[in-house]
Amino acid sequence: QIRVTSSRMIRVTQVDSEEELEKFSVWNVVFSFLRGKLNDTSIDVDLYSNKTCLKVELLEPGTTYSVVLLRRFDPKLFLVFFLGLLLFFCGDTLSRSQIFYYSAGISVGLLASLLVLVYMMSKVMPKKSPVYFLLVGGWSFSLYLLQLIFKNLQEICKSYWQYLLGYLLFVGLLSFAVCYRYGPLENERSINLLSWALQLLGLLLIYSGIQIHPIALGLVLIAVCTKNLDYPLQWAFAAYR
Repeated sequence: QIRVTSSRMIRVTQVDSEEELEKFSVWNVVFSFLRGKLNDTSIDVDLYSNKTCLKVELLEPGTTYSVVLLRRFDPKLFLVFFLGLLLFFCGDTLSRSQIFYYSAGISVGLLASLLVLVYMMSKVMPKKSPVYFLLVGGWSFSLYLLQLIFKNLQEICKSYWQYLLGYLLFVGLLSFAVCYRYGPLENERSINLLSWALQLLGLLLIYSGIQIHPIALGLVLIAVCTKNLDYPLQWAFAAYR
């Protein structure tokens, strides 16, 4: 992990190569104004990356900053790996659970409401409006907003907890009403599709939670073999008989 700390607010931008630092792009200019200004920024670095480029923009004269490389255990990756194991091995049970159905529906409603709001704004915005260029990306711009919100979630909870609580209550109740209206899945094929989707998502999370790719791939194969171990045993027993 690369950590950039400064005495005043700065902007830190991560790019793929040095050429992109000098390349002019309208979207880079737009997002440079939208990107949050922080005095403590952390960037995760892939162990297999050959090169990591970042740009530090000083917003005020006299600003001093330091760039430090850290190697430590990341609890977020462990949680991602554990969640992947849970989804993969418990996907069959979760796909039939009403508690999981309503919990997942409310969670998806809370996250998707911002995407839908920005997408609707992009549809009703006049074509010649300057703001339209910010919303023309639709989903990509709203995904960036979600990333910005999660990055500053602690500050939002401190300063705007009333609005956050109202948003969670309103959208949560609305999502629950929609889930209650359509009810849990009853068709066996739909349940199987949900179970397979949860197991596939679990495998992706298992792979993403380990930074050493050969070990991650090996753990995915072990998980798949362990999940379906009863079938080879049944075949072996049938062949023995």
